[in-house]
Amino acid sequence: MVFGAVALLVVVLLSYALSRPGDARGETLRVDLRDIAPGEAKRLVWESRRVLVVHRDAAWQEALADDADLADPNARRGQQPDGLTLPLRSYRPEWLVVIGESTDLGCELNLVHPEEAEGWSGGFEDRCRGGRYDGAGRVYADQPARRNLPIPEYRLSGDDQLILGGS
Repeated sequence: MVFGAVALLVVVLLSYALSRPGDARGETLRVDLRDIAPGEAKRLVWESRRVLVVHRDAAWQEALADDADLADPNARRGQQPDGLTLPLRSYRPEWLVVIGESTDLGCELNLVHPEEAEGWSGGFEDRCRGGRYDGAGRVYADQPARRNLPIPEYRLSGDDQLILGGS
């Protein structure tokens, strides 16, 4: 049995070592940004995770200034690529890309536009326990979740295309 376990370990390590560098990055998904109207979001599934691409209109961008009730207003904590503009957590103010699942239970998120939010500045609300995140994916204080929404690796190509994953 020990020999079998060692052989299996060797096979796994060799397959990892011999895999192409691009294999570890996963799939690449291209998103046409022209399909997303200002103030709306597009729901995607990428690498078995829910992803939201939000076209932040002027109301969204203004609401981001109201950061008094956030657990991490400067967005210093949380999973996000290097080079994002903080605290907006995006490469361009009008676009936000987040993993569309709550950070505590992985529940799907509802998008709540600032004009529809009552008693808060809008953003995302999880469907399980009602945890809230602002329009940059920053978690509000005193919520079931304690971390900001993760932001996947992505890049923008021109004015009309977003590329998730890949190089």
